[in-house]
Amino acid sequence: MAGKRPTMQLRTLAGVKRPPATTGPLKCSGPVKGRRVQAEEAETAAATSQHRAEEKVTVAVDSDLLQCCVCSGSLTPPIFQCTKGHISCSTCCTDCTDYDDVDEFECLMCREPETATRCRAMERLLAGLSVACPFREHGCAEMIPYADRQAHKASCAHAPCYCPIAGCAGYAGQSSLRDHVLQDHAVQRTRVRPGNLTPLRMHASEPARVLWLDCGGEFLLTVGDGVPSGRSLSIVGFMDTYDEELKYKIEVVGKAGVLSLWSQIEGVQRLRKPYQASAFLYVPNAIWDSSPGDIPVFIEIK
Repeated sequence: MAGKRPTMQLRTLAGVKRPPATTGPLKCSGPVKGRRVQAEEAETAAATSQHRAEEKVTVAVDSDLLQCCVCSGSLTPPIFQCTKGHISCSTCCTDCTDYDDVDEFECLMCREPETATRCRAMERLLAGLSVACPFREHGCAEMIPYADRQAHKASCAHAPCYCPIAGCAGYAGQSSLRDHVLQDHAVQRTRVRPGNLTPLRMHASEPARVLWLDCGGEFLLTVGDGVPSGRSLSIVGFMDTYDEELKYKIEVVGKAGVLSLWSQIEGVQRLRKPYQASAFLYVPNAIWDSSPGDIPVFIEIK
């Protein structure tokens, strides 16, 4: 049985009739009459504006109705409609970008050329629509203009954040990555001296380690398991704890030799998308799981 189509909760302004004009003769004249008329007009305009602000309705709209017939993407002005009723976005209707001088285009939905014109009614409808923030369940109560929803989604402080620690589903809210790691993960902390290799002695099942410098700065060493037959070791910096460009070195000592990586530390405040290290040290499982005790991992930050 097919599922229900998604709907959007929208708000729009209802039509408002202007209050009837005052009838009957005015007893004042001259400058007094002019001021009286201006005052009445200003009062009428204020009442109309307030009435419009109060007359909002909430409706449920099938999201398919707000999509382009060709690419199924969201409709944004300019919008076009052909003689067969296909409504499309500007990209799918024409390659022309001069919308002000030309008002007719070719519809790409039709098998035969059909003239498409600007659909001003749909443009006006979208301009008056507001949608709830998609992260309302995480605390955002804003109603967003339909055309601005993608920009708001990318910058909303209540958007769920990702965590680079393997197995973590992420978190919602305005906490920084550092606060999340320290509050929600039982990770060890190790002091690292700047410019010196520091042994960590990590356990094979340890997913991460917090590193801190005497001179300031905290960092997260992550042990990823998303690479074939091995581990990926990388370091991210908690951006709110240091303000300079730093590099790091990771060394893993195995029976067959030493694996090593030099890279720039990437500072992170919050992760808005899944973590992907720009560089990492690949350690095969044959080396990572070969030690009966702790894995000899060395870190240098400078």
